[in-house]
Amino acid sequence: MRCSGWSSLAISVCSALLLASPAAAHVTPSPGFLPSGSSESISFAAPNEREEPMNGFVLIAPDGLAIEHAHAADGWSESLDGSTATWTGGSLAPDVEATFGMTVKAEAEPGVLELRAEQRYAGGAVVAWSVPITIVPAEESGSQGVVLATVTALIGLLLAVAIAMLARRRRSTRSV
Repeated sequence: MRCSGWSSLAISVCSALLLASPAAAHVTPSPGFLPSGSSESISFAAPNEREEPMNGFVLIAPDGLAIEHAHAADGWSESLDGSTATWTGGSLAPDVEATFGMTVKAEAEPGVLELRAEQRYAGGAVVAWSVPITIVPAEESGSQGVVLATVTALIGLLLAVAIAMLARRRRSTRSV
């Protein structure tokens, strides 16, 4: 059974809300969705919930999500190595939030993918989170809509001509 783009979107969003782990609320993406086949910039809010300063932040993308660029963050040095974006050299005090961003490309079909986020601390502690990103169906281009409208109009026209021909034929056989 095929689903429309809107029903696939609704299913994906509901799945993300229902299946997201409680820990996913600590590092939050904005936006939390990405159209399949597109490249978008996503920001990640990372609050320091520990009593010691955070000195590193890492995002690891799963298969189906390619990191194209790690964005600069004030006071941090960013690096990109394949599917891993890392920010180091900064310091985030307890109970303060920092925002890290990257440009990613969704190569997966619609559904929920989970990035791994790691908050690193001076004492060597690492706190890891699963961060869900919902991949939604790609938006149809205007040309796809025109093609669909044209095909639908042609089918309608052929159907109207066929009905008219049947009615005329039926009328002509009655008069004989």
